[in-house]
Amino acid sequence: MGKPLESEENRNLENVKQKIQDTIFEIDKNVISYAVDLHKNKEYLYDNKDGMDRMEKNAVRQTINQGAIVGEKAVVLKKRLSKLLLSPYFGRVYFKEKNKTDKYIIYIGLYLFFDNISQSNLIHDWRAPVSSMYYDFELGNASYEAPNGIIKGHITLKRQYKIRN
Repeated sequence: MGKPLESEENRNLENVKQKIQDTIFEIDKNVISYAVDLHKNKEYLYDNKDGMDRMEKNAVRQTINQGAIVGEKAVVLKKRLSKLLLSPYFGRVYFKEKNKTDKYIIYIGLYLFFDNISQSNLIHDWRAPVSSMYYDFELGNASYEAPNGIIKGHITLKRQYKIRN
């Protein structure tokens, strides 16, 4: 894998932004669905409160609480993704793991962005262990601590970006 041209980088940026926008759109649809379900469960509880025993009331209340929590988490995720959309990432590292042939491109941003379609991290959170290579190493030998131990390798390229809006 050679060094990407500016046009390739621009295509990658547009691709990442589109995937973030698509995810935000899905979240919006889900939040509407969560709100409808929450409203239905509250109505059910109110309309049937006299005919339900304590266990059923508790079950419905628990469903309402869980629905509210899921909805709140979706709203928090949407806020993070909205920030990422304005500035998806600020750094990039090309890393070749020791004794492997593939080079990994690691984009680093404020938050993690996991693409469900490719089942991969398109953007790594700046606090993630893999991101430490961006801060701790220049070109050459590098390593980071992963859940399965220390990963050693070589940084072949490192870039910093200022992406706004």
